[in-house]
Amino acid sequence: MDKKNAFDDRMIRLIGIPALGLLIPNLSGIITNGLYTYPELIASYAFFTLVSFLVWQGNVWLMHYIRKRYTWSFRQYHKIIISLFFVNIVYSGALAGLLLNCWKTLSREAHVHNGPLISATLIIIIAACFITNIYEIIFLNREREDSRSRVEQLNIAKAQAELEALKNQIDPHFIFNSLNTLSFLITRDPQNARLYNDTLAKVYRYILSNKEKDLVLLKEEVEFISNYFYLLKIRFGDAISMIIEITDLSSEDFLIPPISMQALVENAIKHNEFNEKTPLTINVSVSSNYAIVKNIINLRTYAAPTSRIGLGNLDNRYKLITKRNIIIENNFKTFTVKLPIIKF
Repeated sequence: MDKKNAFDDRMIRLIGIPALGLLIPNLSGIITNGLYTYPELIASYAFFTLVSFLVWQGNVWLMHYIRKRYTWSFRQYHKIIISLFFVNIVYSGALAGLLLNCWKTLSREAHVHNGPLISATLIIIIAACFITNIYEIIFLNREREDSRSRVEQLNIAKAQAELEALKNQIDPHFIFNSLNTLSFLITRDPQNARLYNDTLAKVYRYILSNKEKDLVLLKEEVEFISNYFYLLKIRFGDAISMIIEITDLSSEDFLIPPISMQALVENAIKHNEFNEKTPLTINVSVSSNYAIVKNIINLRTYAAPTSRIGLGNLDNRYKLITKRNIIIENNFKTFTVKLPIIKF
């Protein structure tokens, strides 16, 4: 028997086979109980139980054989089912006819016609079809559950693969921007370039240590974003500033995808025009439900170079990890992104 389709049907057999062994001869009238002694009745019903067992077991074996031999598909399903029932009817009818004729020859019955014999054979064939139908329903339900399980596993694997791909996009994006900044400082301000390089090492250590994680503590992410902003401050000076406001201190122990707030700060730097006369102020606030990054809009005349990851990456990460989306609000004066905080 195919292990995939196997299941524990011992209780069904223990009840079903003896029940058929008792019902078939009495419903068909093939046996007259008063003609036999008790030992003969026991032997007779043992014989009918054996017939029931052979019919039952044979039909189950044939079903497993056909299911294993043929590839089951939607187009061929009805054809295979018809073939299966045809084989069951032929097998059950032939076996019942042979064994019941032996019973008729050896019994005390004085049948003047074959009516009871035909009735018993028909009952056995109907019972065989019923048994086949029950087993087929069980197998189909199991296959459907197996298919659902495989689909769920594939979806989980796909989501994990997509998440890993999105995580891997963070590194080249961050490196690209960091090296551009370092290149600029080396030529303009070597002293700050060294400080920038040391701070960059601390920031990148955070990225490496949390790259494999789906979620980190919010307070760790806030500390990281402070260090990251310090790198920006080295380059841009008084042209940028950041205000961090945490109204609910308990929210610091909640969770957030790593490097998520950095993407929002980077997005504000990338898309807005700013200088010392019109500085860019980034407001970072944390409430009990959201981490919020907000800035006044002053769009660049020419778009800055980008790897086209940014907010799309962040939103995809949130959907894959938390099944929630980030909230983006743009009233053409201020640009606000709300990151849902995951409570545990």
